[in-house]
Amino acid sequence: MLGWHISVYRTPADGLPPASTDTPARTRIGVWQTGLGGLDWIDALVQSAKGRQTSAGGYPNSYLIAASHIVPVILEGPPEARSVWLCEPEAVLNDKWVGRTMIDEVAAKHCATDELLLVEAWDES
Repeated sequence: MLGWHISVYRTPADGLPPASTDTPARTRIGVWQTGLGGLDWIDALVQSAKGRQTSAGGYPNSYLIAASHIVPVILEGPPEARSVWLCEPEAVLNDKWVGRTMIDEVAAKHCATDELLLVEAWDES
């Protein structure tokens, strides 16, 4: 299967490196799965200086983007989000796999517009 598993988190207040996988639990604002074009809108935000990429390579790609640029988009429904997630029979699934798009509207609406959110995009190919 080709595509991306994308999660958006509030970043830790204590300044821990946002791309680290061993940081304490964060509030997840949303999670969804996309096809190959699912990062196009995020890459466009980075290219227009509305966010920055903090790691590349797909395991994961990570970005810091102001809530004002990402929250309205995901509240409307994340671009390219699959309504039904796909999974290969031999896939190893962890606790981050929920099998459907989930947006925490309450958490999203509590973000300050200038708050930087962490976007993690895991390559599912």
